[in-house]
Amino acid sequence: MKNTKKDTIVNLLKKLKAKEPKKIDELLRSNQLALLEQKYNIALPDDYKIFLQNYDEIFFENDVSFKPIQKSPLTMKDGKQYFDGFFGIEDKNSITHFIESYKGRIPDCLIPIGECPGGNLICIGVKEPVLEKVFFWYHENEALAKLMINNNPPKDINLYWDNLFLVSNTFIDFLRLLSINEKDNKEDEVYDVQDIELLLDDDLLND
Repeated sequence: MKNTKKDTIVNLLKKLKAKEPKKIDELLRSNQLALLEQKYNIALPDDYKIFLQNYDEIFFENDVSFKPIQKSPLTMKDGKQYFDGFFGIEDKNSITHFIESYKGRIPDCLIPIGECPGGNLICIGVKEPVLEKVFFWYHENEALAKLMINNNPPKDINLYWDNLFLVSNTFIDFLRLLSINEKDNKEDEVYDVQDIELLLDDDLLND
């Protein structure tokens, strides 16, 4: 018998030592997801929706890393970045809370679904043309940060993608990228300094 998408998701999370999915009222959760989609006029990708139908907040006890398709300023020399965990529906770190918190800071076709160290986010596409795709959102280079140093990013946040980096083409692909990091200490990791864009302009440096 072939594995279902749910089986695949559960097995991938087991490898990361995530807790077993808890019993969730199927009808209640389906209604919650439908209301979420209706409220924000979005379409949750099928595999991500299956995840939410079976899990709430997951934050990993082990150091978990991934190798994104597109390198970001936080990609290390071995090609990896760290990931803390996923937001849930009912927990204090709910998806709704983060959608509201980052409204106007992230393009409308994306929603935050998880957190990386340093206040960075993992987002998923909920509208075309990026539906299903998973992105890393780098807060140090967000439009708001550029405004603070007198740069002029586009007024329409949907046109600003300078701080977004493609991680995977689907949610399940993202889960497949995740692995428990074998190194004991994150401080041993080395970042590729050449790939880090300096965000301060000349005027600020001269102050």
